[in-house]
Amino acid sequence: MRAGAMRNGIREISHPRSPKRAEIARWGPRCRKNRNAARVGHPQRTLRGCLWLGLPLLLLTSSPATAQQEIRFGVLGLFHPKDLVLQPEGSQVLSVAAQDAAKNQSLVLNGETGHRLIVFRAEGDRVIAGSRSAGSWTAAARDGGAADFRLTVPGRFHRVYRGRFTIQARKGELLAMVAIDRETAVASIVAAEMAESAPMEALKAQAVVTRSFLTAGPRHLDFDFCDTTHCQFLKSPPTATNRVTSAVQATRGQVLAYRGKPLAAMYTSRCGGQTRTLRDVGMEPGEAYPYYSVRCQWCRRHPATWQSKIGASGEPPRPGNERSRIAAARQWGWSAIPGSDFTATADNAGWRLEGHSVGHGVGMCQLGAGGMAAAGAGFREILSHYYPNTELITLP
Repeated sequence: MRAGAMRNGIREISHPRSPKRAEIARWGPRCRKNRNAARVGHPQRTLRGCLWLGLPLLLLTSSPATAQQEIRFGVLGLFHPKDLVLQPEGSQVLSVAAQDAAKNQSLVLNGETGHRLIVFRAEGDRVIAGSRSAGSWTAAARDGGAADFRLTVPGRFHRVYRGRFTIQARKGELLAMVAIDRETAVASIVAAEMAESAPMEALKAQAVVTRSFLTAGPRHLDFDFCDTTHCQFLKSPPTATNRVTSAVQATRGQVLAYRGKPLAAMYTSRCGGQTRTLRDVGMEPGEAYPYYSVRCQWCRRHPATWQSKIGASGEPPRPGNERSRIAAARQWGWSAIPGSDFTATADNAGWRLEGHSVGHGVGMCQLGAGGMAAAGAGFREILSHYYPNTELITLP
């Protein structure tokens, strides 16, 4: 589309630099303006009453990675692995090299006998592979580009990735990192956040907010993002014919921006009928995007209630305070306090909790987005509803 073209009432140009209730429920998870950007929406009025369950409400202050096409993920860190198995996926050939290549000649994994896998083991700050030791190892396609490979935590878990692999050791634990093309990373995250059967326009909206979050800047020192809900849950990349892949391709390069900069867009599973501002959940936005409280018609029409009980030790979590909820969830389990909108009642055994939301309730409600899409809304309308006063820009 040419610069300045109108689509669904929204002007878009490229950045110069840079249903049925049961069906919808399955879709959910598991200012100074830039003249070259499109205004997505604006609030007509302030309404008082959705990031994923465990994603903390942290405001990113890093410089936007607008020119970054490859994103580094720390993977499998939740397992604190001391051993990891690397093997090529399918017919892929991997070139594996040690940091001190002069001492350790490169290895090739091609699926043949003796060249099927490598077991990495941590010893202090060294990574051992067979009889060879190095400070770090890398693996990629023979031309140095992205490759499909499988990482396995022995006896516990495995996942397939597409990218370039690096492994280091810190105090006896392995630190695995995968550099992934931005659009492949977006597809891998959307596949984790929404079912493939979700309405296409909801998948597109999820792709845009995911890409926006990744583009806004890193959250870790050794790598850009982790593969948990602290940053963005990461699954194996979907196939080329997957509907998630189509949604990502249809929105390629498009991100939300606030005051001309990519927004680390937050979203939630089920908002309970009204999304929340940052102040509603105990955060001060400062100069960052404040997030507006907007009605979510799908959640209002399809209310749901969860109940749980926690012990009597300590103070009960404070409704509406995300830091308090996260602290309590770490003590009692995430399933005990799945959302920030709840009431707490004392009884002889402890505290009885009852709530209506899942997640912190800030930003796009994923179930609400699915409901809007099923009713005919396009992804631009969905984004305009949940992120007022933002812009839709296209990065290279």
